[in-house]
Amino acid sequence: MSERGTDPTTERRKAGPRAVRKVGVERWVENVFFGLAEVAVLGIPGLLALMAAPQNAAVKFAALVGVTTLTLAIGTVRTGLTSFDWPAATPVLFLVRPVYHSVTVVAVAAGGAAVDVATGSTVGSLVVAVGLALGAVRLFPHIVAGLERLLPQWNWGLTRR
Repeated sequence: MSERGTDPTTERRKAGPRAVRKVGVERWVENVFFGLAEVAVLGIPGLLALMAAPQNAAVKFAALVGVTTLTLAIGTVRTGLTSFDWPAATPVLFLVRPVYHSVTVVAVAAGGAAVDVATGSTVGSLVVAVGLALGAVRLFPHIVAGLERLLPQWNWGLTRR
């Protein structure tokens, strides 16, 4: 009769690392995915507000361009390919991120749609929406740093290390 248990190959596999860290394009794609989740889920209030907006086609086009640009930019920043870092999830940002992403989506859509309506240029709408979205991604770490300096009580007893 043989001894019960798992074979040595299974035991070695169990003892090894659970996940291999992604590098290169795989890491960027993973961070873009998480950027999409962040913008799409936390920006839902803003996206819902756009449902009743006038100039439907122009607003929806600019919003789509904005969400796409935000997603790609956040993924790129999270990967570490820029000179600044994307803020980590903290209790302070639990309330800030949904507001910021919703306002950003609405502002990008409104800005892009305004250019489209004023000039009749879809390309102009695209350029403005991309520019506003990139500016919003660049601005977010500065806003977070300012909030953490001004509102230390928002850390709810957490200490920085």
